[in-house]
Amino acid sequence: MSKPASNRSSVSSSPTRTSPTEETTTLLPPASQHPHAHPHTPSHPHARKTSISARSVSGRSVAGSVRNYGAVAGRPGPAEQAPRVSKVGQRRILTTFPLQATFFILTLLVFASFVLSLILLLNTIFDFSVKFLPYRGSGFTEFWISLIGSWIGLGGVLFFSHPSYLFFLTTLITLILHIPILFLALLSPSLKRAHAPLILVPLLLTGSTLIFTLLSNFLVRRAKKQESLRISRMLTDAAGRERASEEGTARALVGVQRKGFWGRIVGFFGGVFGLIAGLAGLILVSLLLIDLSISAYDGSLPLPSSSSQLVKVQPASSQWPINIHLACTDSNSTLPTIVYTSSSGVPGSLALLPSPLPPANEGSENPGRWLFDLQEQGKIGRVCTWDRPGYGFSDVLSNADLGGIADALWEALDNAGVIKESKREGLMMVGEGYGGLVSRVFASRHPSNIHSLLHLDAQTASTYFHDPSTTQFLSRMSSRLFPSLLTPLSLNRLPSVLLRKSTSLSRILASSHPSPSSVRLSEKLRKSRLQETIGSQSRTSASFRVLLESGYKYPSSRPAIVLSSEKRMKDDESWAEGQRVLAEEVTSDEGLVEWLQVRGVGHFVCEGDGRGACEGAIGKLLKK
Repeated sequence: MSKPASNRSSVSSSPTRTSPTEETTTLLPPASQHPHAHPHTPSHPHARKTSISARSVSGRSVAGSVRNYGAVAGRPGPAEQAPRVSKVGQRRILTTFPLQATFFILTLLVFASFVLSLILLLNTIFDFSVKFLPYRGSGFTEFWISLIGSWIGLGGVLFFSHPSYLFFLTTLITLILHIPILFLALLSPSLKRAHAPLILVPLLLTGSTLIFTLLSNFLVRRAKKQESLRISRMLTDAAGRERASEEGTARALVGVQRKGFWGRIVGFFGGVFGLIAGLAGLILVSLLLIDLSISAYDGSLPLPSSSSQLVKVQPASSQWPINIHLACTDSNSTLPTIVYTSSSGVPGSLALLPSPLPPANEGSENPGRWLFDLQEQGKIGRVCTWDRPGYGFSDVLSNADLGGIADALWEALDNAGVIKESKREGLMMVGEGYGGLVSRVFASRHPSNIHSLLHLDAQTASTYFHDPSTTQFLSRMSSRLFPSLLTPLSLNRLPSVLLRKSTSLSRILASSHPSPSSVRLSEKLRKSRLQETIGSQSRTSASFRVLLESGYKYPSSRPAIVLSSEKRMKDDESWAEGQRVLAEEVTSDEGLVEWLQVRGVGHFVCEGDGRGACEGAIGKLLKK
């Protein structure tokens, strides 16, 4: 004898095994679930069973107990407990092939972006990664573009199943802002020369990463919405209700049972991270766009002098040609041509200007200006100054060591016709600070073209090259590399533009001297100083080997004068020893005209009270 039907809906305690592909969130009509019910015969409302994905679930409902759901006055509801939904069924939407393929591709793009970011970061110092992609800039902007793609893509991967509307919106705006960056890099002549085609690689990779991040966000949200609507329709069909209010209640039930406590925690942090990641990417790409716009505007500035010219050179260490800014005065004098090479961090073009650029302090002097004043007075012959690679109007030179820099100067002078015109009289090499090392290598490679040398508190092998300790290396990284990487974000350039503290010329001819330093306004100058210090300042570097090799061919018998800062020699014993070696060992007794220790001056010995000593040194060398 069969037992009477229960007044409450029952749930089978013997689940049926099904394959994972069949384990979906479904809610079949109760009549089709009863083994003896006729397809067209309705079952008693109190004898219905609720089946989920062709199997019954015992125990507590995943959705929670919601009694009398769908009941109306005078008639019991179709079920006093809400239909149960499989947890595996809730994850079904994330296992479809389109979403799996999108997740896989997005993961690959994020990995590629991280690898490219690391390569571009190392390339900012060592110049080893882009031998087949000619570019003449710093590479800092390319690093940031790649980093933005990897950062936003990582957020898309980590919170793939918990998409955020704010993350979608900020990522979309970030992608749109990449379009004007692309146009600026390709249409502005100065930016195209400095960045293309290297910039196309991170732009394409980052654009692809952002597109797939947006696609995954959209597909997951759409799939979840469709699943929610499907379950809602099933719930309302099972209850015999189709009113909008009940559908909203069903949808709310689905949302609760999908998340749970930990699900809500993950969803909250996912939303916060998505907002932070999206806003960070949006802010960074906006700053990059602003900086590139300023650079494009500054790039339209003409050369600073009527004697200025851009000369194409390609040293042996470079994979592609670059432009060097060279300025030589006109002169019919038979006196030797003076070639001035400035100190580290100081563009040679400043010597062309009668007064310092803003925001220099009042009363400051431009290094090398005294030479052009002498030329205007007719006391000396032709004077040439130049911007070393990465300085002023010159392009950045990859793998720039002392040999490459000296070769770039020789090619620039040769291509401009200066070498041929000064072959009889020769060249007087005037090197200040780091420029003294360049002059020595230049003279050793072309001794027959050298008339004389003037060393102005010049660097030497013992003072410039040394193997740094770990602490010193980390100090260099923190003081040079990290501030350099921040330069393309326009954190200094934009305020200087808004507050009118700098002009286009002062941003191009950014300099560490005169004070206050404006090095932070020039991305190329930052790159060059990294090459001069972190990449080339150790005793294992190519620059040190070049300087040692130059000693065998250095024309030590040519007339030479060494001017040193007495104050600096008293404060630094190693500097004093380096100046002594330069005057007494590098220069022979036959070649040494004078070693003068100038009083009352700093590193720039030709300023203030030291100007007379420098002018007197030029006069003594011209008589030789």
